[in-house]
Amino acid sequence: MYGYFLILLSALFHSFWNVLLKDSENKYFFNFLMHLTNLVIFSIMYLLFFKDFLYFDKNIFIYSFIAATFFSGYHICLSTAYRYGEISSYYPIVSSSPVFVLIWAIVFLKEKLTISGSIAIFLIIAGVFFVGLVKYSKAESIKGVYFSLLAALFYSFGAIIDKIGVSRKNFILYIYLLTLFMTIYMYIFNYKFIGRGYSFYLKNYFWKILLGGFILFSSVFSYRYGLTMVNVSYAVFIRQANILFGLLFGYLIFREKIHRYKVVGAILIAVGVVIIKLNT
Repeated sequence: MYGYFLILLSALFHSFWNVLLKDSENKYFFNFLMHLTNLVIFSIMYLLFFKDFLYFDKNIFIYSFIAATFFSGYHICLSTAYRYGEISSYYPIVSSSPVFVLIWAIVFLKEKLTISGSIAIFLIIAGVFFVGLVKYSKAESIKGVYFSLLAALFYSFGAIIDKIGVSRKNFILYIYLLTLFMTIYMYIFNYKFIGRGYSFYLKNYFWKILLGGFILFSSVFSYRYGLTMVNVSYAVFIRQANILFGLLFGYLIFREKIHRYKVVGAILIAVGVVIIKLNT
């Protein structure tokens, strides 16, 4: 029961740091500073509470590096998508990643597509359409949909490696190295901006960055710790609550219009993902 609670809690944290990212002026740079803060917090926590896990594992190093590559791609695409429109439009699309896992299982593992799987794919595709329906007349918003789908694709690749990584004995090291590598990736991506924007951002957004880093740490750690206790199928299913959290935060914080298309789309995506995860 505790594992399920952690997964649900991580969904709430995940939605919240997305809100902070959406509200930031330079989304790429804020994402980097949020990851850097997360790394600092995790480093302190590692030394204080997880000293027994301070030993090296070559396989964990490899898994964390590969996962970080995909998750960094996810964060960059997510930041790009939020430049083009509202969080309530794109966040549900980003959360549709399990459909890619199902497709890859059919193509590469030769698994058969069931009737329920076919229905789920149809529901998610329909949901993606409904969520962005209001904005499809604008080219910029269509780009946001494309980047949201690309973010979902990157995330689904990372999720496969993620389960392998946390299943190793030293899962604390896996999470820490994942955090470290992602921070390095975000630094490389933001290298040109860091010299002229670092001091300005720290001065004007210090508390927001600190809050974002703490929430990101809470999201990353609670989900992967919960994943050690819960079957990955159930974990991903529970975490789809972040779709509804994202829709709710978009309305409460940014006063985004909750158009009926967004509500229908979010529900279709959530139902489709639930069907997939209950049948895989």
